[in-house]
Amino acid sequence: MTLLNNTFTLFASVSPLSVDKVIVDWFNSFGMWGNTALVAVSLLMTFILSGIIGFEREYHGHAAGLRTHILVAMASCLVMIISVYGFDNLISPNRDPARLAAQVVSGIGFLGAGTIIQTGTDIKGLTTATTIFLTMSIGLACGAGRFVFATMATILSFFILVSLRKIEHYANRRSPKITIVVPSDVSVLKDAHLIAARYGVNIRDIQSQMVVINGFSCLRVTLNCAFASKATVTAFSEELKDRLNRLNLRFLRTINKWEKCTYLGVIV
Repeated sequence: MTLLNNTFTLFASVSPLSVDKVIVDWFNSFGMWGNTALVAVSLLMTFILSGIIGFEREYHGHAAGLRTHILVAMASCLVMIISVYGFDNLISPNRDPARLAAQVVSGIGFLGAGTIIQTGTDIKGLTTATTIFLTMSIGLACGAGRFVFATMATILSFFILVSLRKIEHYANRRSPKITIVVPSDVSVLKDAHLIAARYGVNIRDIQSQMVVINGFSCLRVTLNCAFASKATVTAFSEELKDRLNRLNLRFLRTINKWEKCTYLGVIV
């Protein structure tokens, strides 16, 4: 029992918080130059860790990429450094170092909102907005000297962004897509929703685009449905095809890697 208690005491003594405290105390033991070196290390760690997250976003072609994430984190780190070291204790003995950090947390929401784009019922940019908030937190942690926490958060977040993407793609492949091309004056959405409700098919996203085929102006509508059985979606698509004056109905189901295309004459 005594050995077990000693083990718990050992783990508690080497907690991430205590490791960070040892690092900060070691730099501060060198006086002014040590404190300057600590600030430099904080900015360097911020650059490296936020660059890892920003590179993943840049690699996949998102608008807020490498530079945006690094700059957000560097700015957050600098604000935290100023909050900790930028005010004389003789002037403000009762100051709260977290006040400036709180302003960063509330202000970053405006930048994150700028990366969110809504097109119809489709919303894009939520993950990028979240990673911006994440890099802000990493910058604050590095500015406060919590390097272990920032590193752990970066490693776990990078794992989530890279590894779980494959799971998301697998889940999306199980969601069938139906593409309908109809004359531009044909009503599509009302009939599609009515038929989907009858078969219990959940339409989670609708995308539309004007196209010209054989000189005729047509509307191409893509219905992204939630996962349903093959028989249900096939019956839904067949009734939808029979209901509409359509030019083209394509059903794509990648779970079984099969595609069905039916081409009909232009009806105007």
